[in-house]
Amino acid sequence: MQEIRPAEGKGGGGPNRGGVLYFGLSTDPANLDPHLTSGSASDYLRQLAYNGLVQYNGAGEIVGDLASEFGWADELTYKVKLHPGVSFHDGSTMTADDVVFSFRRMMDKATAAASAPLLDQVASVEAPDATTVVFRFKQPDVAFPFALAAPTTNIVSRKWIESGANTKTQVMGTGPFRFVERIPGVSTTFVRFENYFEDGLPYLNGIVFQPMGDDYARVTALRTATVDMIDYVPATHVGVISENPRLRFVSDKTFGFGFVGFVTSRRPFDDVRVRRAIAMSINRQSVLDTALLGHGRPMDGALMSETFAPYAPQLAGSMPYDPEQARFLLKQAGQEGLTLPVVTTSSYSVIARPAQAMLPGLRASGLNVNLTQQEWLTFRSSVSTKVFPVHSWGTSPKFGDPASLGDFIGSAGTFAKNLDFADDKIDELLTQARRTSDQSLRNEIYLDVEKRALELVPMTYTIRREQGEAHYNHVKGYEHPPKGAWTATALRRTWMEKTA
Repeated sequence: MQEIRPAEGKGGGGPNRGGVLYFGLSTDPANLDPHLTSGSASDYLRQLAYNGLVQYNGAGEIVGDLASEFGWADELTYKVKLHPGVSFHDGSTMTADDVVFSFRRMMDKATAAASAPLLDQVASVEAPDATTVVFRFKQPDVAFPFALAAPTTNIVSRKWIESGANTKTQVMGTGPFRFVERIPGVSTTFVRFENYFEDGLPYLNGIVFQPMGDDYARVTALRTATVDMIDYVPATHVGVISENPRLRFVSDKTFGFGFVGFVTSRRPFDDVRVRRAIAMSINRQSVLDTALLGHGRPMDGALMSETFAPYAPQLAGSMPYDPEQARFLLKQAGQEGLTLPVVTTSSYSVIARPAQAMLPGLRASGLNVNLTQQEWLTFRSSVSTKVFPVHSWGTSPKFGDPASLGDFIGSAGTFAKNLDFADDKIDELLTQARRTSDQSLRNEIYLDVEKRALELVPMTYTIRREQGEAHYNHVKGYEHPPKGAWTATALRRTWMEKTA
């Protein structure tokens, strides 16, 4: 296992201990269940209080978390050795039995766990002794380590869960910080867990998350030092923050992207010609320039970034802006002047602004667009219950590997279910790729998967956005992973030069 080392301070000095970090969070997470997700904000919070078996380090590499050793014993057996003497926040000792219970909870369909689709090849999970866990597989699965590192693949106390704990509002894990309280709309507070198993961590006394859904309010709170750090730096303020010598902006252009999704079972969106016409009516460069001031890239090809999908450049230009061809396809489908009901969220500007910016292009193709904006949780409910036949969303792959395509276009994927989309050929290719260890062959398979998705257009991608966090220079040790996945585990190792 690669050792996780703390960041060094100025002049090579060690990290300070103490202080409370005030964090301006883009939304107020209402569900803190360790195995569910309602967005990246909830992931931030749960990764402070819970641990997984493995995690992503600051460079985006998979390293141990609760696991001291981990890896494949053979192509159908994955073994994990746990750190001994790990304590839950209630003082009880974590054992392999808790790990087995946690994975069985995630694999239970009734839980609706976010990581469940990537655990579907696990035949059994067993604990031969108190510090060893063995996973046995139905077939080889090279994507399994990514599932283990996901922000929602957390280990819980069996006793705590079975006691009837309300996991939506109560929090009790092994993580470096203990949950104190959540005051809805005001703050969520965590304090240092003194018996954390990693020696010396955490450095901070605590972290207070303050929900600030309005972009301007969040940036103003940072610039006036009301908070030390914020997430989801809006594109309109990237320049101002980057030019401030007291602030540090950390970001990537790899993960975050926007898309328009279609409920493919609803007329007329069951007609691929209609879906393709809408896709070709989106002026992606204009959307990028208008909505995000150029902070990102237009997406007219692959969903996966070339950062971890070498085949991606081959698909560039597959979905050009062509309003004339769009009009032709709509006429061919008997849908000239089609009314297009679209729902998006008002809670995140990185989603709302692109949705608004694509309207001129859609209207240029003769589409009559009705855009509805909803608060985040209402929007997610509208999408999952398919109240609207079309939605405009922004999200990211769960991890930096093409296997994460399954979440979007595999029939068991969360986003695919929102679209009523399933394709036997895509499912077959995705399964084949997860069984294949040869990276070159995997890339060929995933290229075919993406080509097929571009032909069927269950969703159309719009722009790849730059996304990141900003903090004062006195906040040290925080890293935004360039690959792997978006993760908040760096907050476990963050410290402050000035302490309170």
